[in-house]
Amino acid sequence: MKRVLTFIVGAAIVAGAVHVAAVWALPRVVMTKVMAAVAGDAKVNKFIEQPLATASARRVVRPSPDLAYSICILDLSKGAVRVQVPLTEPYTSVALYSSTTDNYFVRNDREAKGKKLDVVIVSKGGDAPANVPEGADVVTAPTAKGLVLVRRVVENPEAFPALDEVRKKATCAPLQG
Repeated sequence: MKRVLTFIVGAAIVAGAVHVAAVWALPRVVMTKVMAAVAGDAKVNKFIEQPLATASARRVVRPSPDLAYSICILDLSKGAVRVQVPLTEPYTSVALYSSTTDNYFVRNDREAKGKKLDVVIVSKGGDAPANVPEGADVVTAPTAKGLVLVRRVVENPEAFPALDEVRKKATCAPLQG
């Protein structure tokens, strides 16, 4: 009986340890693969404009064919990053994701204070820089790496070229001092 109880307790401890390790590792592995698939050899802290989604082009998980996506792989290890996104009709949103897949910030055109969304992202434990531009939202990232996802509604194929020109003006770059 003592042997069976020891086996059950041991199995429970191993199962618990495996569960905790999987829950901790899975989001990090998923986001690492997503960032590598999306960015490829692209530089960090720079927007990548994704082509419109088709049945065969699916770089974004469950993409919508009526959305234009822009993605910036964030690296805050050398300081704050500023994201400026010009708005387009009928809808634009900016979402920030940590390296553990957590969505920690979302802002859309209806909440914007002007004609663009302006966000300064700082690393956890870091102070907000003194040179934050007036009107910019300051957001603290829970991890030093992550990504910015911009979504824009494309009303019809004819509207895409003009929208694409505007989205190419978005910036994701280290905050200049």
